[in-house]
Amino acid sequence: MKFTIAEAASRQRLDKFLTGQLVARSRAAIQKLIKSGGVSVNGRPQVPHYVLKIGDEVTAIDQPAERGETVPRQPVTTPRVVAEQDDFLIIEKPAGLLVHPTEKNESHTLVSWLLERYPSLRTVGEQQYRAGIIHRLDRDVSGIMVVPKNNEMFSHLKEQFKQRKVHKEYQALVYGRVSQPIGTIELPIGRRKDGKFVAHPRQGQQKLQDRDKIAKTSFEVLEYLKDYTLLKVTIATGRTHQIRVHLSAIGHPILGDQIYRAKKKFFHFLRRRIKVVQPGRIFLHSTMIGFQDRRGQRQAFRVPLPPTLTEFLNGLKT
Repeated sequence: MKFTIAEAASRQRLDKFLTGQLVARSRAAIQKLIKSGGVSVNGRPQVPHYVLKIGDEVTAIDQPAERGETVPRQPVTTPRVVAEQDDFLIIEKPAGLLVHPTEKNESHTLVSWLLERYPSLRTVGEQQYRAGIIHRLDRDVSGIMVVPKNNEMFSHLKEQFKQRKVHKEYQALVYGRVSQPIGTIELPIGRRKDGKFVAHPRQGQQKLQDRDKIAKTSFEVLEYLKDYTLLKVTIATGRTHQIRVHLSAIGHPILGDQIYRAKKKFFHFLRRRIKVVQPGRIFLHSTMIGFQDRRGQRQAFRVPLPPTLTEFLNGLKT
């Protein structure tokens, strides 16, 4: 893998920069890779604390994991065009692909992939680095997205998101047997001191903390598989990590979630010990999106679970 350092990524340590790029590896593993000579800067080996400069050429050989090192399976990072009309694209984003670059100036994102194929998207939207992106999925989450192809459709969709008229469905596999066949979670979401998102209980009709944001998640049980439950999830609000935070808050974290996960070998749900398993990625996939086009017609698009998640489900059934 090769990276050319732009201004946004300059003045970062080499190991910190690569941690944001090689998402399947820990910082300690990346430091070990650098020390072993698997990383060069401008053709020469460097040390982990090397400070990057604008124009530096970083080459990293992403070697296989050593025995005992836990590395998630690498996802396929090629998006797919599900449908295309004059005003919009329907995209299926794979797990592991960042939607748009952050302050780390990541080079491989959904936006970069889109701009290679649709250069006109550069002028769509309010922020050039987003290139028309009006909603997002977490890097580790896969599924369907709508991308407006012009500013008229961008404004049209933006108003629908604002009025909560865009319908989105997800499928999530969670720990434990969810007792309610249908339910709604309405817990405000805020940040802890360490920056991690958390759902707070209410105090009567008041939010626990003034900076919390109202969030509403609904779910429906699709299937019970041993000690796990497959859910259909819809959201009325679009808070960062909303589904992950809400499901974890009610005692049903999503399988494979590396942030809001069960951290031991067994997850204790009521009086049951449930084995913590790894599907290779977070088991959360956006399956459907519905909205109104500029002619006033309702549009709806669906995608199935990706093969890796389907295979994991089938394994639980045997």
